[in-house]
Amino acid sequence: MKMQKIVWNYRRKTMYRVLVVDDEPSICKALEMGLSPGDFEVDVSTDGNGGILLGSQRPYDILIADLCLPDMDGLDVIREIKRISPEIIPIVITGNGSMESSIEAIHLEVSDYLEKPLNMESVKSAITRGIENRAMQRKTMRKKLQQMLEIYKEKFSDLSGVEANTRNTRSDQLSETIPMFVHQINNPLMSIVGSAELGMLKLSDTGAIKQYFAGIIEAVEKINTINKKIIKLQHPSEENIERLDIGDIINDCLNMFKDLMTLKEIPLEKDQRSLDLPVFGNKFGLEQLFNNLILNAIDSMDGMPEKRLKIWTEVDENASMISVYIEDTGCGIPKQAMDKIFTPYFTSKKHGTGLGLSVVKGIVERHTGKIHVESEAGKGTRFKVNLPAINSQRSYQRQDMR
Repeated sequence: MKMQKIVWNYRRKTMYRVLVVDDEPSICKALEMGLSPGDFEVDVSTDGNGGILLGSQRPYDILIADLCLPDMDGLDVIREIKRISPEIIPIVITGNGSMESSIEAIHLEVSDYLEKPLNMESVKSAITRGIENRAMQRKTMRKKLQQMLEIYKEKFSDLSGVEANTRNTRSDQLSETIPMFVHQINNPLMSIVGSAELGMLKLSDTGAIKQYFAGIIEAVEKINTINKKIIKLQHPSEENIERLDIGDIINDCLNMFKDLMTLKEIPLEKDQRSLDLPVFGNKFGLEQLFNNLILNAIDSMDGMPEKRLKIWTEVDENASMISVYIEDTGCGIPKQAMDKIFTPYFTSKKHGTGLGLSVVKGIVERHTGKIHVESEAGKGTRFKVNLPAINSQRSYQRQDMR
């Protein structure tokens, strides 16, 4: 079967964009010639308003600005461009520095303060220091986000542990919904973290900011939906059954984890053969089914030398059953655990609730389907979900999941 290969990877910059604002054409030319080859892309302006205009038209990594400009103060230029691009690295150059301007530069978080005449090596060193400091700040922020996520996981794990210890009591019949709720909100929570981290990595790109934070908003909306519907998973008679397209369901699930896969540099290969063969089912339940399987696959590949997620669909000869395959190159499942993975509260994860696959199995069975798993420790896992199609006519065509 021919796969459509899609790689969601964050492309790290190999060339930094530099904006030079100085009223001396000779300095602009020297910086343009000295920085351009290989590592830098340089734009120049000989006045402050022109520099602000350039800064509003495209994102820059570094701003090199003279303090004394013909139309305005260089610090005002820095202030305005930082308002547009908060993560830009400002470097001041001047022939007439003062204590007052130095203090103001500190308030504006200017990365470096260079005096004329300029030495190109000093300029490059100042740029390198600024880039390294910004990378360190981003790393610190990502670490804080990861710590927040671990705190969430620990709290969720504590809740599920309490439930596991009391689930044989009569009152536990009601409280068992709590860890299930906790487990399900983990999925969009991971999406939130992925989108937020990528948003921070591209704070200087306003277009990217809108895209990544739109992903955050969408994930939060999914949490609100889960809050309202999670209880219905335990009451099949209350589920809304409707005609659904499996491809649309899988697309929605993949989109939720797109940023997380980008962050973890996991390429996706997918092929969907579907289908004039939709299914009858509960949309929320099927979304949780595939969300769990996809997130498990993503988590299993942490630290693995080769990362790849494959998703494809097949139809049987009678066109009566749709099979969805989800395959990863993760750590795999130990043989001794294979017969326990669908058991409630069984988990091999440090902060797992042990509910994900038991939820998956319950949803599959309520849709009169079947689930199979093949796994090899250290090499990966393949899940196969069989769901009955609505009609029996064998008629399908290739439909890429976009």
